[in-house]
Amino acid sequence: MSIETSAPSPTTSRSGRAPTVLCVDDEPMVLEGLFLHLRRHYKVLTERSPLNAIRLLREHPETAVIISDMRMPGMDGATLLTTAREIAPDAVRILLTGHADAPSAMAAVNQGEVYRFLAKPCPPVALGEAVRAAVEQHHHLVAEREL
Repeated sequence: MSIETSAPSPTTSRSGRAPTVLCVDDEPMVLEGLFLHLRRHYKVLTERSPLNAIRLLREHPETAVIISDMRMPGMDGATLLTTAREIAPDAVRILLTGHADAPSAMAAVNQGEVYRFLAKPCPPVALGEAVRAAVEQHHHLVAEREL
């Protein structure tokens, strides 16, 4: 597990801090790429194990966005995102996958309430736009709940 942080940016949360993004993928190179692309604007948490990611999410309930791979050992992305929805209902969920069959995709959408699907390899511009939109969605969810 690695926890990396970045300096606040124009995408700061209402608390004045950079929004937290949790990235979960069993491939270290994918996690490194996600971190490198997101670190300037977000506090980035990375985890290779879905079970450890759940623990990490409990330790960081302020997480705004969760990006998960679909196929991982021990737990698939749909199951992880469904569990994440129970732990952090305001966290916006993104599925990043190179392999998505129809039943898996339906499970992710219906049970995990996935906000976006991104295909591997994901161009940095598409990743940045998806995360920016997810953070905005998170802000709306939090504001709505607080009202």
